[in-house]
Amino acid sequence: MTNGGRKQGSGPRDWRNRPRAAVPQPRGDDEADGERRQRPPVMFRSRTQLATTYAPGVLFTWEGAKGICRAVPIDRGEAQVSDATRLLIFDGMKEIASTWFARASGLRAPVAVPIELILDDVFYDRNAQIVDRDWGRIFQLCDPGTMGYIPYPLVYRCGVCGHVRQYDTIADQAHHPLPARCGNHEARWSQIDVVYVHWSGHLEPLSPYRNNYDPNRRRVTRLTTCTCGGQDFSLNSHTPVFSDWHFVCESCKSHRDLKQPDPLTLELLERERQTTGRNFERIEVNMLPVSYRANSAFYPQKGTFIEFRDRRVVELLLPQRQPDLLLRLAEIHRIPFALPSGEQIRAALDAAGRIAEWDDYTDHREMAERAAGRGQTDRADTLLREAEAIREAWYTSSIVERGQVQSPALAAAVAQRGEWARRFDPIRLTIEHDRFLAEHIHERRAQHESIDVMEPDRLICDAVGDPVRLGQYQTATRNLFRRIGLDQIVLIRGLPICEFSFGFTRVSSTPIYYREFNGRRVPMPVRLNAFPELPNSRRPIYVTQQRNEALYFKVDENRVRRWLAANGIPDADNEPGKTLGAIYLEHYADFGAFLDEFKEREGRGQAPRSITAFVYLLLHSLAHQVMHALADVSGLDRDGLGEHIFPADLAFAVYRKGMTPDLGNISAMWRNHAQDFLHRLLDQRLLRCGSGSLCDTRGGACPACIMVSEVTCLGGNQLLSRSALKGGPAPNWEPQGSPPVVGFFDPGLAP
Repeated sequence: MTNGGRKQGSGPRDWRNRPRAAVPQPRGDDEADGERRQRPPVMFRSRTQLATTYAPGVLFTWEGAKGICRAVPIDRGEAQVSDATRLLIFDGMKEIASTWFARASGLRAPVAVPIELILDDVFYDRNAQIVDRDWGRIFQLCDPGTMGYIPYPLVYRCGVCGHVRQYDTIADQAHHPLPARCGNHEARWSQIDVVYVHWSGHLEPLSPYRNNYDPNRRRVTRLTTCTCGGQDFSLNSHTPVFSDWHFVCESCKSHRDLKQPDPLTLELLERERQTTGRNFERIEVNMLPVSYRANSAFYPQKGTFIEFRDRRVVELLLPQRQPDLLLRLAEIHRIPFALPSGEQIRAALDAAGRIAEWDDYTDHREMAERAAGRGQTDRADTLLREAEAIREAWYTSSIVERGQVQSPALAAAVAQRGEWARRFDPIRLTIEHDRFLAEHIHERRAQHESIDVMEPDRLICDAVGDPVRLGQYQTATRNLFRRIGLDQIVLIRGLPICEFSFGFTRVSSTPIYYREFNGRRVPMPVRLNAFPELPNSRRPIYVTQQRNEALYFKVDENRVRRWLAANGIPDADNEPGKTLGAIYLEHYADFGAFLDEFKEREGRGQAPRSITAFVYLLLHSLAHQVMHALADVSGLDRDGLGEHIFPADLAFAVYRKGMTPDLGNISAMWRNHAQDFLHRLLDQRLLRCGSGSLCDTRGGACPACIMVSEVTCLGGNQLLSRSALKGGPAPNWEPQGSPPVVGFFDPGLAP
């Protein structure tokens, strides 16, 4: 019997009498697999919004206050990207997952954190326990043109009496819709807008039903009744503080606090306890009640890179290509390399009876040169890769000896770079810079898509065609270059930038979440989750590609050497025969993915003053100064700009982000305000902090001066200081008593 929709008995027809025993283990955030495989309604937003703000797993309010919904993926086919872009996406995703695991796995040493609590199982090989998968088989590159949505959470509260009604699925609710009456009054149903979230990535509705570990079944089950046997609950939520909320059993009137164990974490830690004897605290498993609107409910994980056509930008960095990588680095930075001559190789092949392969090799090289001369770059790249494969076969068969780089330190760095954080790896960035110059500056010069500002066209300088005015422009610009310490600025039209999002976290956007409890900060591993499955069982990666204007900056190497010497870093002067880039590569030690060594803000730092840290500090600070000045002069939003730093090459690029049409703000800025823009880089007002002296005690950087939003900054606003430009106190990541920093803009350093 029922009365106005309220359960009065527990007969077999009651809508709640369906199996609830087992709690499905979360895979990402996919609780409604069957419904997801049916095509849900779709929504349209900008591609950037759908790839991040409305990515699968996020909760949001549907327009018109019609209810709370959860975004779910829609299969719209495979996104069309180049092979090099595909490789860069998978390489970036692997690096993020590897770094995530490395940082979170050691937080409770010597006992390792189970990998299941750190990474979604699609990111790692279960048998080898390493981050390595067939990414192309498991993931699908998607164009985020549309996104599906479904109602969620399916837990409702009557606004009159507080009675709670919960559904497991949308189909369940369709078969047993919300009744018009609740008990003896007209019902006023609304979704409960608070949910449980956990750093494992799991999310659940705010429910009176409890997750419980069953040691006999060795799995988590759900308790759906009160200790008295009652199944009806009300939610008392009259106070604004979640800790004061509680469920009330309508049979015995007992209270049930908002405590819910995370099923994945509870099961893994209970099994670990039975196996190793390690006891865990309830704060490790209990989920947090938060508003579905809270940022902590969803953090999309993403990456950004400059696109290249040449696959070698990835292939050259593979472990088996270390000899070729060493050779290319030696060529770029003029490091001596003992390479066998063509005559020696030909003689060795002749002696081995394989002289015909020499002709094949030279034919491929010559055809590649002709193809490149005709503008057939893809054909040229293919022929060069085939030539390299022929040469590699000679090395592996020991017919020809490999060349040797005359720098043991560089060879050691190439061998160790697999342990470095990809984002700051100077070897990878050197290879990228090499291709950047080739593809985005030199090749595009003939199409007027890359323009050296010292040799402008009419679109960026109206003095072109007037020798007198052009000479004045060049003289004034050259003088400002000298004062700033620049060698070159190049305007690039249509720089291809790729952004991709592939997963999410909850509670924290970083691998470790510190939970405050009884005066303690207890570290918790945050799980990196892939987006929920598409109907074809693959996981989506949302790819957005943009072509916007950019400015490329090359810093004066001699000025940098003088600046380093003035700051007590003599390494650049001790090896006069080497480029500063070669010295940087030989001295580099891993910064770490999150620049932890440079996060000290209280003056207790111990990071030594080094050539690598100071060069990156200079370029990073200068890039931020450019972004601030560019935003002031061009009208672009500061958060709508991005940066890319090539530390060993003393270069960086600042580009406009966004999927909206590029209106040429940067080129218009240069045409109308070039001198003003360059003067602003030196402007003492922009080099001062809006917070007074506070900034100078915190490393010389804060949101009131040189910082930008962390979603924009490549280094999360770490390794950054105004002191690097204007001079001032030593950053707080250095030991106390470190000498002040001589600024790069110091007139005494100008030639």
